[in-house]
Amino acid sequence: MAEWRAIVANTPTAVAQRISALVHDLGDELAEAFYAEMLAHPKAKLFLDADIVHQRLHASMRRWLGELFAPHPPEALPAIVAHQRYVGEVHARIQLPMHLVARGARFLKGRLLSRLLRRADNALDADQTEAALRYVNDLFDLALELMAESYVRDTQRVARTEEAFRLHALSQNLQVERERQRFLLAAWGQEVLFALHRGGQPLVLPTLRGSEFGLWFLHKGANLFEGAPEVELVHAGLDHIDGTLLPQLQAGDAQRQPVLITELQTALDNLQYLVQMLFERHIELESGRDALTRLLNRRFLGPILAREVHLAQQRRIPFALLLLDLDHFKLVNDQHGHDAGDAVLQQTALLLLNHVRASDFVFRYGGEEFLIVLVDVTPEQALHHANKLRQRVAEHGYELPGGATLRLTTSIGVAPYQGHPDYQYLIRQADTALYEAKRGGRNRVVLADRASAGEPTIGA
Repeated sequence: MAEWRAIVANTPTAVAQRISALVHDLGDELAEAFYAEMLAHPKAKLFLDADIVHQRLHASMRRWLGELFAPHPPEALPAIVAHQRYVGEVHARIQLPMHLVARGARFLKGRLLSRLLRRADNALDADQTEAALRYVNDLFDLALELMAESYVRDTQRVARTEEAFRLHALSQNLQVERERQRFLLAAWGQEVLFALHRGGQPLVLPTLRGSEFGLWFLHKGANLFEGAPEVELVHAGLDHIDGTLLPQLQAGDAQRQPVLITELQTALDNLQYLVQMLFERHIELESGRDALTRLLNRRFLGPILAREVHLAQQRRIPFALLLLDLDHFKLVNDQHGHDAGDAVLQQTALLLLNHVRASDFVFRYGGEEFLIVLVDVTPEQALHHANKLRQRVAEHGYELPGGATLRLTTSIGVAPYQGHPDYQYLIRQADTALYEAKRGGRNRVVLADRASAGEPTIGA
């Protein structure tokens, strides 16, 4: 708001009035040219309809331009600023990419400035023309900035809502849902075979996308499993069956029918396999839990670290990462078998959980690596915690299947938060410190240096 007031205050009244009159005169032309430009853009065209443009959006654009450049009393500015933010919310709601909004603003600004400089009755002198150019640029840029701020905030809110929905879906009984969808897929295949056996002209076969399975996958499954590579493969399989195999079967070629039925069964078997993979992947996740150790997995590491960085920035609450690696773990698998390796990982997870606070986060980071987020700790306290954990692991007698007992050690890299906004930087620091601990002889703790993860402080 203060920036808007400053722009208006720093612009000569004659210049502002001149721009306002120009926008009033050119409102229809600018709106028409703007939508012609955007409708010609293939990505922008997806969000625009020619009839709606002429019925509603054309007038809305003219009003927006008039509002942007019309002289306003100071008390009217809050409403104008609020309107820019509202436009950003609408763009976020319809998922209009911000780069298309910026493209449209750039076109409008260029068109208006071009008309200003070429206008035959332009009575502005050189200084006034410079002020006019600055005024138009600044108001367009500020309006776009307000829209972008609102756009990002609303997009983040939508993303949090969608993630909450996915978590809710994951909390349902996925094993039951998996068997239900596999049954529905098989039942559709049987329905097609029965229809082929009955025959009749014209032969009408039910589409897979219109089946219970197809509708579930489109409206729920694809959202639940968003990001998994199998999702696009399932879509491709549905398109192949409905778009290629069913039309050929409906053609009624008796000689080709056995071959086509075999192809259909193969395609259904492939879909069954993909659905099985999708559910198994998410059953293991169980809202972010590692199936073997029951610790958090990396799915939610990013959001948790982003929140801790935010708390550290806003409230000066320090935190630190510990990255642990079991020394010579490969030998456990090689000499005692993978069941023994799994037992070691499970016991390590339980040991770590029993020796951190309820407010800390413990992740299985991958393989034999564990990551701990220690909240509200100084670097010195984090180093102390790490050494205590190292000692606990060294003192623990690991019980293996068959009754054998094993002793292990762990190397730990410690990375206190030092102000960098990117949590991946902190993870890299912890990883570098862990590498130094392994290189320095294992069974030790290394504190990442403030300036460089490559210059660690070693503790024993």
